[in-house]
Amino acid sequence: MTLQDGEGSAGMEGRERVVEFGRELREGPEPSDRSIKEIIDVLRPQVQELVAKQTELARTELAPVGKRAGLAAGLLAAAAVFMLVFLIFLSLTGVYVLAVFLPQWVAALIVSGILLLVGGILAGAGASILRKLDPKPHRTIRTLQQNVNWLKGQISR
Repeated sequence: MTLQDGEGSAGMEGRERVVEFGRELREGPEPSDRSIKEIIDVLRPQVQELVAKQTELARTELAPVGKRAGLAAGLLAAAAVFMLVFLIFLSLTGVYVLAVFLPQWVAALIVSGILLLVGGILAGAGASILRKLDPKPHRTIRTLQQNVNWLKGQISR
C-alpha cells in the first residue's frame, strides 16, 4: 500500500512513502524502481523480527513436549535405578528364601525373572509416553509455510 506525499500535489517529483503492515518503511522511488540493495535494506529488519517471532513461537509450542519428554526420561531413569536396587537386594533375599524349598540355582532364576518383569513394565511405561509425544511444532511449521507463500507472492509481483 502506498501513500503519496502532499496527497496529490503537483510538485511531488515522483516520490512516495511506502507503507506496509501499517508502518512507514522508507521514502524513495516507486517500488519497481528500487535496487535489490534497497529492497534488502527494507526487508532485513522485518525478516529479523519474523525469525525472532518464529523462534519464540517454536519455543512456546515445544515447551510442553519437552516437559513430557523430561517426565518420560525421569521415569526411565527411575526404572533403571529401581531395577538395579531390586537386582541387588531382592534377588539376594529371594534366592535365600527359595533356596529353602528349591535348589539354589532355580531360586536365583525365579528371582531374576521377576525382576526382569518389573523392570520391563517400567521401561514399557516410559517408552509408551515417549511414543505418544509429537515433537513437531505444527503451528510454527504452518506459519513458516504461510510466510514463504506470502514472500513468493511478493517476489512474483
